[in-house]
Formats: sequence, C-alpha cells, structure tokens
Amino acid sequence: MSGSPKFRLAYRVAAAPHPVDAVAGTALIAVAAVMIAIGVIAFAIALSRGEAAIAWQSYLVNLLVFLGVAQGGVVASAAFYLTQAKWGGSTPYRLGETFAPFLIVGVFLFLGLYFGRTLIFPWVLHPIPQKAAWLNAPFLFARDGIGLAIMAIVSFAFIRVSRSDEARAWTVAVNDIELPPHSIRVLAPLLAVLYAFIYSLLSFDLIMSLSPVWRSTLFGWFFFAGCFLSAVAAMALVATILRGRLGEHNLFTNQIVMHDLGKLVFAFSVFWVYLLFAQYIVIWYGDLPVETFFIVQRVHHMPWRPLSIACLVLIWLIPFIVLMSVRAKKSPIVLGTVSVLVLIGFWLERYVLVVPSLSLDAIPFGVIQLLISVGFLGVFLLCGISGLNLVAQAATSGEPVGDSEEGNGEQ
Repeated sequence: MSGSPKFRLAYRVAAAPHPVDAVAGTALIAVAAVMIAIGVIAFAIALSRGEAAIAWQSYLVNLLVFLGVAQGGVVASAAFYLTQAKWGGSTPYRLGETFAPFLIVGVFLFLGLYFGRTLIFPWVLHPIPQKAAWLNAPFLFARDGIGLAIMAIVSFAFIRVSRSDEARAWTVAVNDIELPPHSIRVLAPLLAVLYAFIYSLLSFDLIMSLSPVWRSTLFGWFFFAGCFLSAVAAMALVATILRGRLGEHNLFTNQIVMHDLGKLVFAFSVFWVYLLFAQYIVIWYGDLPVETFFIVQRVHHMPWRPLSIACLVLIWLIPFIVLMSVRAKKSPIVLGTVSVLVLIGFWLERYVLVVPSLSLDAIPFGVIQLLISVGFLGVFLLCGISGLNLVAQAATSGEPVGDSEEGNGEQ
C-alpha cells in the first residue's frame, strides 16, 4: 500500500474468468468432510480413553486460533475501507471476508465448551471468593456467547454492504478520492471498536482466567492484534495458492498486489512483537509475583521454553528477516512459506498461552490433539468455500486496481 493519495490505473485482467469450480468445488467439500470426521472420531476416542482434559484443551486452542483468523479477516476488510485502500480493487476485501461463515459456527463451538468447563477452568471446581461474581460459568458463557453473536451479526451486516454494487464500484474507482459508501463508514468503525472490546474480553475469559490470579492490562491488545496478524497471513497464503490456480492473468500475478500483501505481513509481525515486548517489559520491571509467574512458566520453565522461543521465531523473526527484501515479498513461494510459518506460529502461541496453565510440567501433545486440529481445519475450510469462490471471481473479473505513482516496490 502507499501513502500517496494519487492513484493511477495499474493493472487490468484481460483474460476471461477461470472456472471457479477448480478453486473450491466438490473435491474441497469432500476433503473438508473427511477432515471433520477424523477430528470428531479423535475427540470421541480421547473421551473414551479418559483423556477428556487433553481433548478439551485442544478444542479450546483450535477454537481460539480459527475464530481469530475468521474475525481478524473481516476486520482487515473493514480496515481497508477505513484507509481507502484501492490497491487491489475488490479482491483484498473478498480475501478478508473469505472465512466469515466460521464466525457463526464459532458461536456454537464456543457454547460446546460448556460441557468441558470443569476440565478447562480451574475456578469452576475451586471457586475464588473474591472473583466469584465474575468467574462463574453461567455468566462467562452468557457474556462471551452474546459477544460472539454480536460480532457475527455486525460482521455479516458489514459483509452484506461490502459486497454490494455500490461498495464494489467504490473499490474500483481508482481515479477519485471519494469516501466509501455511508453504510460502510458506519459499520466499519463499529466493527473495529466491537472487535477490540469483545476479543479483549475473550482473551481475559478464555486464556487469562485459566490462571485466575494472573493479570495483565495489555493482554487484550496483544491477543486481538495477534488475531489480526494471523488473518493477514491467511489472506497472503490464499493469494499465493490462488495465483497458481486461476490461470495466467489473474490479479495475484500482479507483483504490486503481492508486494502489498507481503508488506502487511511484515508490518503487523513487527507490531505483534512490539506489543509482546511492551507487555513483557512492564511485567519484568514491576517484578510482582502475581504477574511474573505466567511469564516464568512459559519463558524460563522447561519444557515450555523451546515452544515459546519457536513462537517468537515463527511469528516475528522469520517474517522480519525474510520479508525485509522487496523481491521476497513479491515471490509467491517465499510469501506463501512465510505465511504458513506464521500461522503455525500462532497455533503454537495459542497452545503456549492455554496449556501450561493446566499442565505445567508436561506437554500433552500427541496424535489425538493433532487429529482434533485437523477436524477444526476441516470445519474452517468448509466455511470458506463460498468465500474462496468470491475471491476467485474478483481476482479474474478484470477490475482496474490502483497503486501509487511513486515508490512502487521500493520498501
């Protein structure tokens, strides 16, 4: 993206749209269905073997990961409107909205946590009198369930407007600086504010409450910023995959567009590590036991220390070093690989945030947890099929896209 308000016509797809079925058809539905079945069977086996605690921990970790990607993507689309981004026509907006249907499924998956509440939340069986008014199961599931439902409703109201003809016309009007449609200007800021508030609340309730005496005022910011970065990485990964699936002349063959996606991954990985350091340094110089134990368990205590270091390497160090190069940002192989590593890093990060609170001296990871994760990925892919088709249509529609007249590819 560019800071210049002046735009020029940068790219126009001349080829006819590639058949959408090649992107997300019956084959992907079948694969996703098999993955879901594998996950359900693995979860049932874990329950039957007396490994219910491990199963529910994996359930929570994956719910946090995939909810974050789905919601972060919709917020990214809203952010593009708020910053008047026209560097990719309507395609980046469709990219961000790809997996939005998971937000509806996520509400029901969250409510499913209620059946594992005694194995996840330590304060259910051992209430903390001072915090009982806040940390009790009925209130937690009510407030978080309502919050997720509100996010889903507002997100789909936003998406409905975003996919309208008026909004699409605005995204491809590269030679004017008119504001987005009025409904977008209302819903996009509302969505962003609700996202910051509700996803901070989720971080407090679903992660921080697992260590109920721990507190950090920056943790909410850190969590929803991570969700946003994971969504950006997923968008970049989808773009690199579709680049090779949509024929020779699709939008993702435009190096300027790929460069912009690479810059997003690079920039928000730096922002993520900034928030990580800001949280760490305050806890470090405060040196209060009620704050430091959470960090010590994960950063200085085996066997969790290597995983914590791996999160830092995958989410920040590799993107920072590799995507420093302009050529790397434009390379689909490099950008796609970095995006995969970032997403793996975020799965590990959620795992490290959740599981040490429940299993300090051991890493309870095996085939069962992996297969449950496969099941969640299957649900996520199934929810994204219609969105992938819309991305493919936008990327092969021949829309004009804009980019700045100066500084293309120089940062």
